[in-house]
Amino acid sequence: MSRVNTDKNGFTLVELIVVLLIMSVLSIVLMNFVADWLQVSSEAQAEVNLTSTAQLALDKVTNDIMLSGSVDATNRWPDPNGPGGNEYGWTSNAQTLILAKVAINSSGQPIFTDSSDYVTLKDDEVYFLSGTTLYRRTLASGQTGDIAVTTCPQSDASSSCPPDNVVATGVTGWSVSYYGINGDVVSPADARSVQLSITLSSQYGSQPITASYTTRMVFRNE
Repeated sequence: MSRVNTDKNGFTLVELIVVLLIMSVLSIVLMNFVADWLQVSSEAQAEVNLTSTAQLALDKVTNDIMLSGSVDATNRWPDPNGPGGNEYGWTSNAQTLILAKVAINSSGQPIFTDSSDYVTLKDDEVYFLSGTTLYRRTLASGQTGDIAVTTCPQSDASSSCPPDNVVATGVTGWSVSYYGINGDVVSPADARSVQLSITLSSQYGSQPITASYTTRMVFRNE
C-alpha cells in the first residue's frame, strides 16, 4: 500500500504576514534612525559653516589690526554721521573698536608724516554693532595721496560716500577687550593687542543654531 507524504514546504499565510509585519517595523525604525542621523549631521555641518563665517568675519578685523599702529580712544577724523550727530562721537569700548590704520597711497605705500622717524599718517577704521549687523566705517584723513574714502550709513550713501562695509550679519554677541604689553587689561589707547569675540545665530529649518569665535591680535610696532 502506498504512503501519502503529508510534509509541507514554505510558509503559511499567517507566518508570512508575521514576517512582513516584522520587516515593516524594522524598516520604519531604520528609516527613523537614518532620518535622525541625517538631521544631526546636517545641523552639525550648519554649525561648522556658521563658525567658519564667524572666523572669516574676525579675520577681516585682525587684518586691519595688523595694518594699524594703535587703537584711537576717539575718532581722529570727523564723521558727519557720527553717533548722536557728534562728528567726534565715536569712542573705543567693549562694543566699538577704532583702529588707527596706516594710510597708503595709490602705489600701496605708507604715507609718512615724519619719514625720518617713520611716523605714518593714519585713517580710522571704526567697527561697531548696529542691531544684529557688524559694520566697518572708514574715516579717511582727506590728505593728498591718501586713497582711503570715508564711508556712510546705507541710507546716506552716495557716489562720494560709499556705504559702510558689512562685516557680519546675524550677530547676537560682539565684544572687544584691550590688553597691554604684559597681558593685563588696559584702556583702549594703551592696548598693544586686542581680543575679539563674536557670536552668530541662524536658523536651520526650525532649529536655531549659534556659533562663537574668539581671537586676539597684536598691533604692528609703529
